[in-house]
Amino acid sequence: MVTAMAKTELSTDVLIIGGGAAGAVAAIKAAQEGADALVVTKGPYPSGNSSIALAGYAVALGHSDPRDNTQVHYDDIIRAGNGLNNQKLVRKWVSEIVDITWEMDSWGIDLIKEGDKFAQRPWEGHTYPRMVHHHLTTGKAVMQCLARKSDELGVKSVGHTIIAGLLKSDGRIAGAWGINYRTGELVVINARAVILTTGGMGHLFPLTDNVAAVTGEGYALGFDAGAELTGMEFCHFLATPCYPDKMRVRYAFMRYVNGLINEAGAKLYNGLGERFMLKQYPETAERGKNGEDMTKAIGMEICEGRAGAHGGVYLDVSGVSEEMKTNEFAQVWDTAARAGVDLSYQPIELAPYPHDLVGGIKIDEMAATNVPGLYAAGEAAGGSHGASRFGGGALSEAMAYGAIGARAAASYARELGQHLPPDEGQLADAVSRIEGLLAPKEGIPPAELKHSIQSVAHNYINIVENEEGLTKAIQELEHIEKQMLPEMSAWSDNEKERISKLRESLEVTGQLETAKAMAIASLHRTESRGGLFGGHYRSDYPDKDNENWMKNIILKKETDGISLSLESPVTED
Repeated sequence: MVTAMAKTELSTDVLIIGGGAAGAVAAIKAAQEGADALVVTKGPYPSGNSSIALAGYAVALGHSDPRDNTQVHYDDIIRAGNGLNNQKLVRKWVSEIVDITWEMDSWGIDLIKEGDKFAQRPWEGHTYPRMVHHHLTTGKAVMQCLARKSDELGVKSVGHTIIAGLLKSDGRIAGAWGINYRTGELVVINARAVILTTGGMGHLFPLTDNVAAVTGEGYALGFDAGAELTGMEFCHFLATPCYPDKMRVRYAFMRYVNGLINEAGAKLYNGLGERFMLKQYPETAERGKNGEDMTKAIGMEICEGRAGAHGGVYLDVSGVSEEMKTNEFAQVWDTAARAGVDLSYQPIELAPYPHDLVGGIKIDEMAATNVPGLYAAGEAAGGSHGASRFGGGALSEAMAYGAIGARAAASYARELGQHLPPDEGQLADAVSRIEGLLAPKEGIPPAELKHSIQSVAHNYINIVENEEGLTKAIQELEHIEKQMLPEMSAWSDNEKERISKLRESLEVTGQLETAKAMAIASLHRTESRGGLFGGHYRSDYPDKDNENWMKNIILKKETDGISLSLESPVTED
């Protein structure tokens, strides 16, 4: 019987859900504040998307150019956010990341230096060179440093566990529950405060460069507990091969797409054989476009029904010279050859994929949500970036608010005193939910629902959208929720497979909630607004409308659905 399943009960002051850079910094800082901190993560600790960050992160040290400072960094972020940033969040971010960087330096972080100063590389959108880095393995250097410091402080962690719900008592956070997907145990954690650092939602889509554990249910965790969401319509997409299958999300290819077009003369064609960039940009065609503009143009063709046979647009590399094939772009041809693809005659189709979500759980400058005891940081949180961000901003902001949130959560836990007993009814509901997933021996497997949700997201909630598609997305997601979700079954005669399907079932439920929130916000914002990396683009409302849309869309879960309100961006005044 499910009610007799093994159960692990834990207790802590501050529970951190998610083990990337935001979660690791939060755990370290909470421990330094004297709080008992516990990290729960779906993978090992630390892990997550932060570990695969490449080029660096932004911090205004002024080492490569002494004119740089936190005010210039602040101004750059506000400009990139297209008017929708919470200015108070940004002000604390640019200051906090300076302190964190110097502190990590004292912990021995392996970033490139020139003498006693950090090497800072230039990056698009930054006024001065600002990216500290370890060549193209910055995330690895950051996470290794945070892992060593966590070990030194004795940070406790529980790995391979998916948190499926937050527990509350009299409106305040009291802990969380989940499943250890290796043992099948029910895990119940009593906590004075919780920090959500669950990352983004890459695997809500069929194409993504995110690590496998980043599936998007973290937003639903906060949403279901009463937290508000902001900016869920703003997402950063990139272009990658969607066909042939063996070329899907190949980093070597993704990295060189812009170069193939701008330097080597590759061309783009839609499914009708039209060189659509000439239509959109008669003077320049493909040349000179940044990644955002190029991906948006590809998305426009797909949104308006002019995709190729496999849902993308065609990349024609026939004009690339032999010299470039064997020199600058040799890795592209080598990667294709290893995948069994001959680029001399086999077409490559490109489609947009989500790199990161710009919005998220709404927080204030202490990383607090509107739910007492609940905090959020990293990609799970929203408000700092506004409508768009630039390179190096995600990791920088994640670490800054991991630290800020940890101090606030530790202080809250101290003031709260004793643990709040969770509502026993919530624990009973948790067990009942598991029973409901395992009781039917036959039903729809979670993988089928996941595929359905991913198809809706890819087809209608992509970089370019319109009213017809978004309306259809909401209808199809509601159909999945009402007709398919009740029929979902995680049962298998094989115990290992049963536990794995249970994990996937819990992920799917949250993914559905996140997809709905994204679609609703995107449908409501009747304008296009974007920047360097990310935005919201409507083919039926192609222009930015500052008169009506210098507002943030705030979503809140109600007993009868999702409510929507508009708020002016928070200013420092």
